[in-house]
Amino acid sequence: MNPRIRRISAAAGAVLALAATALLLPAPAVAAPLGQVTLDRTSGSVDQNPIFGSATASAPCPTGFGADAMVRIGPPGGPYANVAKPLTAGGYDRKAVSVKPNRSFAMALGNVRPTDGEWEVVVECYSVTDGMHQDRFVTPITVSGGRWRTGKPAGSTPTSTASAGADQPPTTPTASAPPDVSGADQAAIDARLAANNRTGKASFGNAWWIAGLAGVLCVFGLVFLLTRQRPGKSR
Repeated sequence: MNPRIRRISAAAGAVLALAATALLLPAPAVAAPLGQVTLDRTSGSVDQNPIFGSATASAPCPTGFGADAMVRIGPPGGPYANVAKPLTAGGYDRKAVSVKPNRSFAMALGNVRPTDGEWEVVVECYSVTDGMHQDRFVTPITVSGGRWRTGKPAGSTPTSTASAGADQPPTTPTASAPPDVSGADQAAIDARLAANNRTGKASFGNAWWIAGLAGVLCVFGLVFLLTRQRPGKSR
């Protein structure tokens, strides 16, 4: 075969490999709310301890992600901080997560008062083998002048997940009474959670994307090495 045709064919094959990779590999997963978190009150002070009396997810965790659970608070998208000790009793994919917090908003952030703006109360669900589920239960809250209230700030874009506002009837998920976690052994709980990488399935999807693109780059490199002009030889 003519060397020029061979080089063109190799380059075309690399382009086709890149296109096939983009079509066949799953897109990285995007988190979406599993539901809302119902709070027992709709407003309060960021210094009030506990921040609220109870927080309850609107449904059980997804099947297989009921080993552990956390109720946390943070800016939209994170990072999130615990408002209660992690729940490790299991069975949270059969009953909705419900917990009594044991700290104030400011204490959850390391004794730092939250800035004004939008925040979120979330429930995270964990599997022993697959880590944290890529989605969360989410309820937005707004902080202003040292106080918080449920709902997004005025003028923000509403989401499909309803907030636990005062003008909405509370949901009644199937849940046992919220456990009082104030006496739990925090060191033992933290050690157990630290032993799990909590990556979740979404991270494995992203890894396949990275591996696929790396393979395509290797193909391009190989084509370049095979077809580049060698010293003393003309194309």
